[in-house]
Amino acid sequence: MSDDTFINEVMDRLKEKGMLMITDEFIDQLIITLHANVTAINSLIEIVEVENKLLALRCSIPTGNRQVDSLKELSTRIAEIAFSVEGVRDDQR
Repeated sequence: MSDDTFINEVMDRLKEKGMLMITDEFIDQLIITLHANVTAINSLIEIVEVENKLLALRCSIPTGNRQVDSLKELSTRIAEIAFSVEGVRDDQR
């Protein structure tokens, strides 16, 4: 059994017993914070892409391509977490 499967099973059992209840206010704030992080990261991606274009115009070697890929991956992961949290909130209701 993988760690994720085990964690999900434990969480499901706690929810079934009514022992795992997170307030709607906390979940709403968490979702807002996660989406704000995605927005901030997407802004950083745009900045790095502009920097890369400027460096290319100066015939310099852009160094931010790996940064862009890494930030895009991070943004995607945080968005996935936000949607999972939204799912938990919906399940609790």
